[in-house]
Amino acid sequence: MDMSGVFNLLSARLNSLWSSGDNQTSQTSPSPVRPNRQSRQNEGDAGLSLSYADICVTRAMLKALGLPTELVLEILACAQYEPVIEFTGSRRVVAEALMGAATSAYVCLPAEVLSRNTIRRISSPHVTLKVKEIKFDIKSQDQGWTSENTTGTYNTSSWLEVSILRPGPQFSTLENLPFWTREYDNPQALQDQLSSSEHRLVDERPENASVGPQECEPLAWYLQGNKVAERQHIDYQVVWTPNHCEGNEGAGNGDGFFSVLHEGDSVLVWARAKYPGWRCQVQNIKMTVRYGFNEPS
Repeated sequence: MDMSGVFNLLSARLNSLWSSGDNQTSQTSPSPVRPNRQSRQNEGDAGLSLSYADICVTRAMLKALGLPTELVLEILACAQYEPVIEFTGSRRVVAEALMGAATSAYVCLPAEVLSRNTIRRISSPHVTLKVKEIKFDIKSQDQGWTSENTTGTYNTSSWLEVSILRPGPQFSTLENLPFWTREYDNPQALQDQLSSSEHRLVDERPENASVGPQECEPLAWYLQGNKVAERQHIDYQVVWTPNHCEGNEGAGNGDGFFSVLHEGDSVLVWARAKYPGWRCQVQNIKMTVRYGFNEPS
């Protein structure tokens, strides 16, 4: 029997077991009451996400069918049977550089990707939660015009970028931090504001990860540039993993991002604009995070 046949057989068997009520914590469990809108934006919608406990139960069920551990692990890996959480921005954000402020930065999506809250929801004390993949779906544009000879290119001063927020020991939730409705000149301005607390933005981005208008700012990874002078919002998709990246023209590669993303960290996505007249208008943004676990040998 080929792998497809194995999957079909196991699927039928597992559906039979789940429908009998043997797995009360699986994906077929009744949906819990959704958290409020603000909480979903920060902590992600994990109402139907798998937890480590769910995965352990499913492994045990497969082993009960007589399958060896190596095959069980291969099957679950091929099926991508792992936690996935979506973090969604709930509001339109515009970063606009003006004559009095030549740069602009506005957080369009804060996400507790590896916060203690997220770890409690899907992990276990005996394993380490890790991020395997982050997919960004973005709908954005610049100001729709330019006086420069760059129309239709990605030689832009309107872009999105990503910072890692490392909270102090007293951190409870992103909602208690000060960047919800405030516009900054750049991420360094938020870093300065956080200096009186124990929170900080990670400043370990490799120099070679800098792109175009970022210059030498070390606090954020370039995510996506807006196509110059486009009059309509454009849909962009960028995927980062520890070993590769996928994206549109004008996308950043996330070089070095995963190596400095640790347990406890949150992620901030910025809308950025540089030089008077430039805007970054983010209509909506979604971050889909796929997780795995480092387990003791």
